Amino acid sequence: MRQLVTPVTGPLKGEVEEVDHNSQTTERQPVNPLEECRRRPIIMATLTIILLVSTVFALGDAMKRPKTPCERARDAVINGPPGVYVPTCDCQGEYTPEQHWGSTGSSWCVTRTGQKILGTETPPGTASVKCACSGSRR
Repeated sequence: MRQLVTPVTGPLKGEVEEVDHNSQTTERQPVNPLEECRRRPIIMATLTIILLVSTVFALGDAMKRPKTPCERARDAVINGPPGVYVPTCDCQGEYTPEQHWGSTGSSWCVTRTGQKILGTETPPGTASVKCACSGSRR
């Protein structure tokens, strides 16, 4: 014969004690399923942290800024054939004021959009031209 008894005192509040008088066994079961969660805040905190970290990793690539025109132009040719001109971008992804073509040795100044400024190209073997800093470029 099984009987449900709610203990007046006990180690865990909100439990129902199930007593089987024939086998002398006792089982404790929570009255409220959320009671288990309240008793184990460390588990809930751990699961929350795992969820947040997983979300950050899943969205990590989506949270990056889009590539700039300079970065797209550079990435399009960086693994291309040897000798091709590869644009130089700064840490914000903008064209650096002075561009160099490594295989030919020539250099020139560019606008913010990467357009060559006429009259600034230096032939191979000559000193590089001094270009304006990016703040004063067109």
